[in-house]
Amino acid sequence: MLRDSPVNDMVLSGDALNRQHPASLADLLDATQGSASLSNGTGNPYQNDVAIRGFQATSSLGAATGLSVWQDGVRLNEPFGGNVNWDLIAMNAVGSVAVLPGSNPLFGLNTLGGALVLTTKNGADNPGAAVTVQGGSFARRAAMAQAGGTAANKQFDWFVAGDFDEQDGYRWYTHSRVARVFAKLRWHDAVNHAELSVSHADTTLNGTQGLPVSQLAQPQSAYTWPDTVANRQTVANLVAGGRFSEQFGISGNVYLRWSDARALNSNASLGDGCDAPCAGLAPGGTAIDRDAATGYAGSLPLHDYTGAINTTLVGSGIAQRSVGGNVLIDRDVPLAGLRNDFNLGGSFEQATIGYDQHADLARLVAYQVVPLTTNARYAGVPADPRVNTIAITSHTSAFTLFVRDMVTLTPTLSVTGSLSWTSTRVSLRGTRTTLLGDDGGYNWADADGTMWYNPAYLGAHSWDAATGQLATAGVPDGALAGPQSDAVVGTHRYSRINPALGLTWNPRARIGLFASVSQAMRAPTAIELACADPARPCALPTGFNGDPDLRAVVAHSLELGVRGRIGRRIGFNAAAYRTRVTNDIQFVFAPSGLGHFANLGQTERQGFELALTADWTRVQLSASYGHVAAHTRDAFVDAQGDLVVPGARIAGIPAQSLKLAMRWQPARDLRLGANLTAVSDQVAHGDEAARQPPVPGYALVAVDAKLMPWPGLELFATVTNLFDRRYATFGVLGGNVYTGGTEQFRTPAPGRALLAGVTWRFGQGERRAD
Repeated sequence: MLRDSPVNDMVLSGDALNRQHPASLADLLDATQGSASLSNGTGNPYQNDVAIRGFQATSSLGAATGLSVWQDGVRLNEPFGGNVNWDLIAMNAVGSVAVLPGSNPLFGLNTLGGALVLTTKNGADNPGAAVTVQGGSFARRAAMAQAGGTAANKQFDWFVAGDFDEQDGYRWYTHSRVARVFAKLRWHDAVNHAELSVSHADTTLNGTQGLPVSQLAQPQSAYTWPDTVANRQTVANLVAGGRFSEQFGISGNVYLRWSDARALNSNASLGDGCDAPCAGLAPGGTAIDRDAATGYAGSLPLHDYTGAINTTLVGSGIAQRSVGGNVLIDRDVPLAGLRNDFNLGGSFEQATIGYDQHADLARLVAYQVVPLTTNARYAGVPADPRVNTIAITSHTSAFTLFVRDMVTLTPTLSVTGSLSWTSTRVSLRGTRTTLLGDDGGYNWADADGTMWYNPAYLGAHSWDAATGQLATAGVPDGALAGPQSDAVVGTHRYSRINPALGLTWNPRARIGLFASVSQAMRAPTAIELACADPARPCALPTGFNGDPDLRAVVAHSLELGVRGRIGRRIGFNAAAYRTRVTNDIQFVFAPSGLGHFANLGQTERQGFELALTADWTRVQLSASYGHVAAHTRDAFVDAQGDLVVPGARIAGIPAQSLKLAMRWQPARDLRLGANLTAVSDQVAHGDEAARQPPVPGYALVAVDAKLMPWPGLELFATVTNLFDRRYATFGVLGGNVYTGGTEQFRTPAPGRALLAGVTWRFGQGERRAD
């Protein structure tokens, strides 16, 4: 029960899950949680990331994740990078979402700032069928359906759901296609239950990255494209449990999870030798063709790959196979005459991961990165355009054992204590093979200063910018014949005991106070360990090098709060918190877009959150506010050489967010609503020293309406960003290859959007309340 929880928990269910038809769980949390804020670096609507109390659950591979996400006991954080792919979660199969803030050690890895626990629907609670068809702005067209029922005197129930969503997106080249299905079969009697669920998702998402501030006048445009990821996932989950007596019960689950992703990432990086012969850019952002400028036909500028060949296209793939499970033993035996709820449990997950990547030479043509094909022929040059390849196999395992005990000291006072032991092992085996230099030249120097060359390119023509003459590739003095292969090898183990203690006091029936202290751990992920060498930076998620060690991240949280009701109509909750993180891992950006992961010492997130609800017969109001001061506590030098002093703001975390909502039912069959979301500014990534102005805050208004002309039929419409504000939720400092300067990049968020549709319901009762 929430009244016994020592943290400021929140549970969303019923109409609260789909009032404004959110595209993903991240959108739902942003609309309902005062301490939540969104971030989107790709421009794709299904890749919004959510931060709660300054800790993120992100879909970006390689971004630090401080929230764990579970669905029916299945861990949804990806084994390779800890990220969460929101596009793989079917929202119309979700029955409730519990937001559990704080460093709760019982939920295992990534639970630095909280856990999100999803429970799926079942046929007993969701009988009948429903079909929804909707469409709207950005050529969006979507359909979803669900059905459920019971059998054998209600001892069996079944539920199925599926949805399809396709849209072109607010920005150019951000087309999305999402298809998901979910099915559950359940058996239960008075004390026992068992269920089997299977889900599958198939999605293709496109994004176009941020835009330099100098290009924001046309927010729909692309900096480079394509940037695409295709995700596939299948999950099978078996859950069972029962009670052997009133005092003893056991439950658990075991799951298999298969996930695959294929991605393309475009880059824009003119070589440094382009300044003189490539002075100026052709319309549309196409670099001047070096061959045309010099008059040499068929020459290939190998040493700096400017001109016709001026960038790279990176392709990658991840195949993850996971098996995991949980077990919980519940023993309710009085302790010294006091009511006692004792739990013993544990969880495990083992995963095998295969990762491959290749970077190919390409042309930048009107912002499109066009790869060279094997049919391309240049004078004396092989047709293989590959710059480097990476192949890695990783094995990860995570085990958690815990005990928890809640003792009711008095009818109004209870204390909860828990202790968990978490152990994680991450191993990496693989190679990085270099075929051309980072600038596309046939010779290059490695991190140790050794010169290499690719003998396949001997005799090929290249343009020497220093002499202004056509040159022929030869063997550099003292160079070794390539390609060069470097091993990516390492095994890392992390383990820790994490305690938690909580107190709840309910002096009156309508008011309760709570307090807690807790500790949780996050082990470095495989992707962080493989990109931790500052001498060999990576362009996430596009490169791995060595395998230096990183230290585990540990979070210590303290929380105080109050919850209750005033009369029958008004509810409230408030909490103040502080989470201090040791050995925090962050990606240190350089203006080039490259960077590396590093332990940056201690960071801190502290603040407070307030929420108020009022419920009358025809009007419902809600307000929630969150304040988080996210700062570094130790100094460090960023990738630009700037000193980041203690007390500096952590990039990407707005300090304030406010959510206001109103629901009005002027007639029995008509419901109207409005939402206000206001978020303060944030420091851009890569600008941790705050040398440039922050990414501005924003305020947005959304309205919605639902008409029910007769039972079983709903007509609905939603307008988001009603006043068509221009804003961004993500910023990063980077180099603009079109101008040659360094400036802030921002990812433009969607303008005004309309979504309208119709829902038919068959054989269902009244919708459940929130």
